[in-house]
Amino acid sequence: MAYYIGQAFGILATVSAILTFQLKNKNQMLFVGIFSNAAVALNIILVDGFSSGVIINIVAIAQIVISFIHDKKGTNVTLVEKIIFLVLYIVGGSVGFTKPIDILSIVAAVLYMVAMFQKQPQRIRYFLLGNMSAWTVYFFVLQSTAIFAQLAGITSSLIGIYRYRKSR
Repeated sequence: MAYYIGQAFGILATVSAILTFQLKNKNQMLFVGIFSNAAVALNIILVDGFSSGVIINIVAIAQIVISFIHDKKGTNVTLVEKIIFLVLYIVGGSVGFTKPIDILSIVAAVLYMVAMFQKQPQRIRYFLLGNMSAWTVYFFVLQSTAIFAQLAGITSSLIGIYRYRKSR
């Protein structure tokens, strides 16, 4: 039963992925990103058990909250904060490392970290393309419905990149 509930969370992550990249405002993207990362973490733990992917999605939620706070205050993320999150992603991913495919969740996490500290929504979309590509392979191996979130996110991100491109 837990497996099917986990797959349902993968579908919820898919819906939020579609929505995220069509939003123009960074704060809206961040808010939906919190929900999406929570759904993915629940998907992974219920489908495959505890792994680096779970830890990485939890750290991603914390990073989104910090990014939101900085945006609200009009401040930039400090170098120290960036280093802390990089360490949290790598150490957290290593702690949860249970199989070789988990390396992709760590790579995806680093790309996500870089994306969340961007100021421009368009740059966020570019970095998240790499992030979602790594997660796509990860979820393919797990046979998780969260793969659809990544595929939808890739498609939606490409549409968003095209839609919000600067005219030359």
